[in-house]
Amino acid sequence: MAEVNVNDRQQAWYASWFDSPYYPLLYRHRDYTEAEDFIGRICQYLQLEPGSKALDLACGRGRHALVMARQGLSVTGLDLSESSLQDARKLAATHPALSIGFARHDMRDLYAQSNYDVVFNLFTSFGYFDDVADDDRVLSAIFAALKPGGIFVFDYLHAPFVQETHVPREELEVDGVQFSISRHLTEDWIVKQIQVQDGEHAYRFFEKVRHYSPTQLEALLAKAGFVVLRRFGNYQLEAPGPDSPRCLFICQK
Repeated sequence: MAEVNVNDRQQAWYASWFDSPYYPLLYRHRDYTEAEDFIGRICQYLQLEPGSKALDLACGRGRHALVMARQGLSVTGLDLSESSLQDARKLAATHPALSIGFARHDMRDLYAQSNYDVVFNLFTSFGYFDDVADDDRVLSAIFAALKPGGIFVFDYLHAPFVQETHVPREELEVDGVQFSISRHLTEDWIVKQIQVQDGEHAYRFFEKVRHYSPTQLEALLAKAGFVVLRRFGNYQLEAPGPDSPRCLFICQK
């Protein structure tokens, strides 16, 4: 498969937005308690053995990775954003007894082969790329990283729910910073534009993820070699339905 141009990677929307100080500010409501509830529930469901090797792919600032480690897992967190990784390492340093480490990595590239018992990819940390073949690269890399029989926990938005509930415009103020957010849907993308006014300074960012249906996601997983064992519709691990906010797949290599 052809290599991805390094300059294209550096200029992509996720490289600038996730590394900005405004990304964690806008999403600071996604706190440790929320992570603890969900990860505790999913680890109990999976019945992972203490010391199992876990990969948190697109780990962000490390809040889920920390909970995984507190559940007894040996955790590696990978992310593209160096600023997020700095925060994650600071968080891990306050818990030196836990088995947890972080590294900078592009999810499209192989990281390890047959090394992990479980891989987590959470909160729609997928479907970012202009070339759909890159999504195949991500899933192939995850498949390669898992031991035979390993588990992949894949969490994506539920497109019908987004269509029904999306808010076209929103104004927020967080710690004196003004956020003007607009959203629109196309056949292929779910797009969010974020205008930031911080005193005299103005910035513009955006997010976009592929408009994948549950059926399309299952097809991608099958193409990569995964078997879907179970699908849930929310972080309470309830059955999926038309009004479910999430597509949460439990898959096996």
